[in-house]
Amino acid sequence: MTAGQPNHAAQPSKRISGKDAAMPVEVVILTPDHEVLGIIYVSRDAREDRRISDLLNDPDRRFLAVTDARLINRVGSSTPRVYSFLQLHIDNIIMIHPSTQTVVRNTDYSREEALRFDGLRAKFNQVASGGL
Repeated sequence: MTAGQPNHAAQPSKRISGKDAAMPVEVVILTPDHEVLGIIYVSRDAREDRRISDLLNDPDRRFLAVTDARLINRVGSSTPRVYSFLQLHIDNIIMIHPSTQTVVRNTDYSREEALRFDGLRAKFNQVASGGL
């Protein structure tokens, strides 16, 4: 090790490792040119309202891994591209939010909430396009 470089070996890793330590969250990510729909994996150990923030604010992480990604151009119309795995540079992320509920929460309540959310989103889109 040379002077001025951090000793990563002596520090415990904050990275998510193993399927038991991570849980999938379906998200919508907005970049300057694209909207990305996909799944990211967040720590089960973090507070629920901080999981995505913790992932984005990790100083050792510069890219966000997205699985089952659907890449949609924001400008113009083109066919969405689908990727099983995609990495986004964190500096290009304008906004990120869960699309509905945490994927792992597969209960009647979360399905009902997801359907209600989808209905509200459909109404909002209809109003926004002048349909109502």
